[in-house]
Amino acid sequence: MATYALPRFVVLNVPKAGTNTYVCSKNDGLVIDGDDSMFSPHVKIEIERATVDNKYIHLRFSYNNKYWQKNADDNSIVAISNKPEEDTMKSSCTLFESSRQSDELHLTHVKTGWRVMINNSTKAFYVGKNSVGAPLGFADWDTLVKLPQHVAFKGYNGEYLKAYHHEDLNYLQFGSDDPIGTLSGHKVSLMRDGHVRIKSDYWGLFWRNGGNWVFADSDDITANNKDTLFWPIKIDDDIIALRSARNNNFCKRLSTEGKISCLNAAESNLTGETRLEVQELVKEREIYNVSRGCSLTVGVKTNIKAELPFIAGGKFEVSSQISGSFQWNKITKTSTSVGTTSAVPVPARTVATVEYVGTMGTCNIPFSYTQKDQSCTDGEFAEIEQIDGIYEGVSYYNFNFHVRSVKSI
Repeated sequence: MATYALPRFVVLNVPKAGTNTYVCSKNDGLVIDGDDSMFSPHVKIEIERATVDNKYIHLRFSYNNKYWQKNADDNSIVAISNKPEEDTMKSSCTLFESSRQSDELHLTHVKTGWRVMINNSTKAFYVGKNSVGAPLGFADWDTLVKLPQHVAFKGYNGEYLKAYHHEDLNYLQFGSDDPIGTLSGHKVSLMRDGHVRIKSDYWGLFWRNGGNWVFADSDDITANNKDTLFWPIKIDDDIIALRSARNNNFCKRLSTEGKISCLNAAESNLTGETRLEVQELVKEREIYNVSRGCSLTVGVKTNIKAELPFIAGGKFEVSSQISGSFQWNKITKTSTSVGTTSAVPVPARTVATVEYVGTMGTCNIPFSYTQKDQSCTDGEFAEIEQIDGIYEGVSYYNFNFHVRSVKSI
């Protein structure tokens, strides 16, 4: 079983637990398999490569910036450390080693050499001597796609996907030039495991893989039918591909058997025809009740009011205000230049070397907010409580001049 390199950000779960939940930590730091949403900020784990040996890693929950370690009092795994510890002689050692066999991932606690296990009753993680370890599943966080609730899909031919009745069946055809028409609108329901179910606005029925051709004819309100489940894969900022859970094939535009440019799920590879441009059907958006930070990655005009964090003098403050309208469909960065002047006495016929020394502080803060959207198809308003994203900030403070040396000329 070889050492396995993980992506920078992952979501872990225990496939054999049968609970369809994801690894998180309790308030006391105990690491458990217990969150029911793959998109919860509580399940995002950052993998940091160790400096002592690059085959070792540290695992840190992004939500509270706590590192995994073995509990000093027992064999449980807890996320309580504020910084990584690579000294294997210390009980607070945060080093782990990841290995993979077939599709199973295993973690080994480096200090003890014991595998990470899961208690089937409590769902808590622990290390067990001479154990084979709990097989873990994982997903690359950066590849997860959280689609907007109301969208239109543009195909490779530049046409939008619309409702199309043909041969007494509800097909979906790339044949509209109007994204906000009733025929072209679709509502997305996000499943907790990352799959989506998509409903046609026109028919009010869910998409269904009916033997490669995708119809909008299902009234099944459960998430148990694989025919109605699709997995979105991010290709670019607003480009995705949809893979059918029924046959693991990608959806694409296809013309055959008397159907012209209809949606079909029979493509085994990503191609140009499988690319779908997602357009959110929102006329106006307002963001408010921002808590603990702010960061948006949406593609519509947004009115936002929030306070931004700032680090100064070793303290964390929330003071800087932003208020205005933004078009944030990519990561937005702002920076402020800070400078000062100082007089340094330099004796005659000497050269002085002066250093300008400051302290750098970083913050990595989850945020929540209320999102109010107005639909561009029917004008109705919808309010959604969102808990997603991370505000990342860097501040410099405590600047001082230091005369390192004075030399005679």
